[in-house]
Parts: sequence; structure tokens; C-alpha cells
Amino acid sequence: MIKFLKDIYSFYKLKLNESNYKVGFFCENNFIFEYLEPYIFNKSKKNEVLILSFENIENNLIKKKNFFVFYTNFFREFVFLTLRLKILYTSTPDLDHSIFKKSKFSKCKYVYLSHTPVSLTMIYNDNSFDSFDAVQCTSKYHLKEMNEIIIKRNLKTRAFKSKYLFIKKLIEKNKHQNSEIDVLIAPSWNSSFYKLGCHILLKKFLMENKISFKLRVHPMSFIKKEISIKEIKQLDIPIDNLNMLNLFKYKYLITDWSGVFIEYAMIFKRKAFLINTPKKIVNQNYLKYENKPIEITLRNILGKTYDIENIKEIASSIKILSQEEDKKKLIEKDDDVEEIISKNFFI
Repeated sequence: MIKFLKDIYSFYKLKLNESNYKVGFFCENNFIFEYLEPYIFNKSKKNEVLILSFENIENNLIKKKNFFVFYTNFFREFVFLTLRLKILYTSTPDLDHSIFKKSKFSKCKYVYLSHTPVSLTMIYNDNSFDSFDAVQCTSKYHLKEMNEIIIKRNLKTRAFKSKYLFIKKLIEKNKHQNSEIDVLIAPSWNSSFYKLGCHILLKKFLMENKISFKLRVHPMSFIKKEISIKEIKQLDIPIDNLNMLNLFKYKYLITDWSGVFIEYAMIFKRKAFLINTPKKIVNQNYLKYENKPIEITLRNILGKTYDIENIKEIASSIKILSQEEDKKKLIEKDDDVEEIISKNFFI
């Protein structure tokens, strides 16, 4: 009841001041806000920018008078249906196929901004981008893929090239930070990583090789009950529980099918260590597309892959690599990775 009353007040306040805004951002939660922050900052230089969210976001960039959070599904949907803006930016897909609906009261343009460099087909529903006026493409892979989606689904959506500002933000923010821990383990969700005991095997072999590490659990793995904090603590596995992932704290990355291996390559021009768990697939129709998902196409170029029975080799490889780099006092870039990134990604 309290949340409903809060939403009534927020809705009233929004409608009272809505004419002050032409540009808006829908930042569904704190996680998504981190990706949209650079774009909000750019737009805020010339416009008063409205920000809608489902979570409270603490950030000095946000003017409190421009920020509105809604807690109940009734008001969340009602706000979108009655919105009066010229343009709304978001990183939430499935427009018009969820409570995120197009306005019935304005000819608002809807622009999708990417929060991951992975495929636009394999981990998204078929109709995820159908109702958007424009979709940001942060690489040549995205651009080809989105243009194929537009043709196959007969969309009026425009695919546009744009820099992945999140990477630039991370580099600028952390470029002077030294790595504190050897390895970050950051698996995706829905990949059977925990079911197959990969976290237990990694702990065993990394500890045997005296390699420091932390595990960062994807929020969806908690929501889907793939694992719990209690289980991780019982296994005595150190956890990275920062609100936002900071890759600069680590020398090496171990993951499975998470798009973080592409971001790692974009930042450090280095290969991650990838475990061949079952693919994370949301949309089986991805197989109908000519353009293969980037996480498959570049998997053996931007990463070193290992089957589950060979997880022990990951720890051995990291130990050898670390010893070589300690002698050189330098963590070297991979020339092949650097070339792929510079030629294909808009950063």
C-alpha cells in the first residue's frame, strides 16, 4: 500500500512537470544505469533529461527533480502508456511485449542502447526490437546482425553505428588502478556452470596453484536459484560483491558464455579463459539467421576454450602465464585480439 501511495505522488509530480522534458531515459535498475550513464551525461549537457526507473539510483549526475521511480506494475505500465516525450532511450528490450509499452499520447521515438556486446539474436526474444525506432550497434557484428533482423522481420527500425561508451567510461575511471587479485570467475546464468560444479573444480585447482581469485555471481543466478550466498559461503569461496563489476581489479578472467569476455578483450586486448558449458540460449530461432552470434564467432579468437574435464589446465595455464609476466613486469596485449577489436568494434 505504501508503494502504491508513493507511485501516486510520483505520477502526479511527473505529470505536473512533464512539459519540461523532451528527452528521457528508462533505466530499469542500477545495473542498467551504469551502462546508460555516459549517454545521460551527454544528453544532459543540452537538455533537461527525464529519468524513469524501477529502482532508486544514487548518483550525483542525476538531478533529483528529474528522477522518478515507480514500484508497482500498475503505475509502471501506466507511466509508459501516458508518456509525453519526443525521444526515450533505454537498454530494456521487448518494448510493447511487457509492461514497457509505447505511449498512447505522443509520437515518442524509442531508441535501444546496448548494455552488452553479445548477439542480438541468441539471448534476446525474436520480437525484442520490433517496436523500436532505432537500435544502437556497437560493432560491425551487431550492425550486420541487426540489418538481417530488420529484413527478416520486415521492420522499419533503423540500425545505427555508435560507440560503446561504457567501455570508455570504465577505462577512464580505472586506468590508474593496479590489479589486486589474480583471477575473476564470472560465469553467465542459465549455462549449468554451478550444476556441473565448475565453481568447486576451479576453487580446488586455483588454490592448489596458489592463485588468488574471487567469484562474481550473475544476479539472475541468484534469482533462478542456481546457487545461493549460503552455499558459496559454505564452500568458502571468496565473492566479488561490488555493485558494479570492476575488471581492473583482476589480471585474468574465467567465464563460460558471459559477454564479459568480449568486454575484457575490448578493454585489455587480452584473451579470457572460457569453459565450454552448455550455451546460454534464450531464442532457439537464432539458428535461422545467416549472421552467427558474436559470442560463437569470436569465442576461439577472443578466448582460450576448455572443456569441463580440462578445467585443471586453466589453473596450470594461468600459473605459467603469471610467472612469465612477473619476469617481464608487464601484462602483454594479444596482437590478434587487438586487431579484431580495432577493426570491428566502435570504441
